[in-house]
Amino acid sequence: MVSVESELPARRARTGRRGRARDIPEVALKLVFLLLMLCGLAVGADFPHREVTRGLGYFPVAIRLANGDILAVIRGGAPHVGVKGRLDLVRSSDEGQTWSAPWTAVDQEQDDRNPALGQLNDGSLVLAYAIASGYDASGLRFAGKRQDWVFDGVYLVFSKDNGRTWSRPVRDAAIRNFYGGKGAVSPYGKIVQLPGGDVLMTVYFEFFDGRGNQSYLFRSKDNGRTWGDPVLLAEHFNETAIVRLRDGRLLAALRSEKGGSLSVSESGDGGRTWSKPVSVTGDNEHPADLIQLRDGRVVMVYGQRNAPRGVHAMVSPDGRTWDKTKRIVLADDAPNGDCGYPSSVEVGGGKVVTIYYQVDDLNNALATSSARAVVWSVPGRSR
Repeated sequence: MVSVESELPARRARTGRRGRARDIPEVALKLVFLLLMLCGLAVGADFPHREVTRGLGYFPVAIRLANGDILAVIRGGAPHVGVKGRLDLVRSSDEGQTWSAPWTAVDQEQDDRNPALGQLNDGSLVLAYAIASGYDASGLRFAGKRQDWVFDGVYLVFSKDNGRTWSRPVRDAAIRNFYGGKGAVSPYGKIVQLPGGDVLMTVYFEFFDGRGNQSYLFRSKDNGRTWGDPVLLAEHFNETAIVRLRDGRLLAALRSEKGGSLSVSESGDGGRTWSKPVSVTGDNEHPADLIQLRDGRVVMVYGQRNAPRGVHAMVSPDGRTWDKTKRIVLADDAPNGDCGYPSSVEVGGGKVVTIYYQVDDLNNALATSSARAVVWSVPGRSR
């Protein structure tokens, strides 16, 4: 049990289907299962999974639209690390039971990747993403030489029709100027709008001058058109999910630069200041997404990169107290560590829809990648 005042704890997830385990002898499987039960881990083997896309699906970010649809942005056109990626969208109008064919939101000449997505109070959508520039489709720089990725900044597009059409991409000048183009930069997760109108987005940087990874919160006062007022969440962290709770607190789950564990932090002043991050998972358990259920509980889903690999979940009564021994296994059949990046929304009947990705064959990554959705019920109360 982890209890932290003024410092949010993160949650972990555990998957519920057998994949790599099928190669283990039956006796060993029984021993593993017994150990899981002794450790207090909840195994959700009966959760239904659906393949949303095949041949694309990296880094999904899902939101519940005001009309009830689930909209998810995913990366296609290139594998986890590759060139000529694009950003596609998929939609579910029946609470995750079925999904539309993907359609493209962004496909610039360079590598579009690492999306963040949100719906604003006026109903419009904002989609932010990073560009790894300087390469052509062969993986060579335009000058004909290989070189480390050059990240061109954070770009934004907007939609007024629930994601069917999008504006032309615009690079945010303030974020670009903040790091000067000397390093890597990326938004992450869900974009949040406060009741007063400020829009919040986490952006992480990898500085090439030795400072390493740093996670920041940026703020927009014009519905995401321009960004500024950067606030450091933490040094030596990167991919950071945030959620606004109904009591006004902001909770963050941050991926550590070294080891890839998750820590949590809290803000009580609208993101102006943040508590010291508190570690809540082991290494190779990342990255995370956070949602608050209608009954007030807070759910964290995250990628499990330790075998058996997949997606796990943890539940907190208030976002402050977390029992790390009680985890829910949502998926455990990923054959390698290129998996996870889960994103969740709550739907009716106390259920949650979580979309994630996995790659079946790293030697043929793009063709064997897929986005998957699991519809599951959170144990305990719901109203």
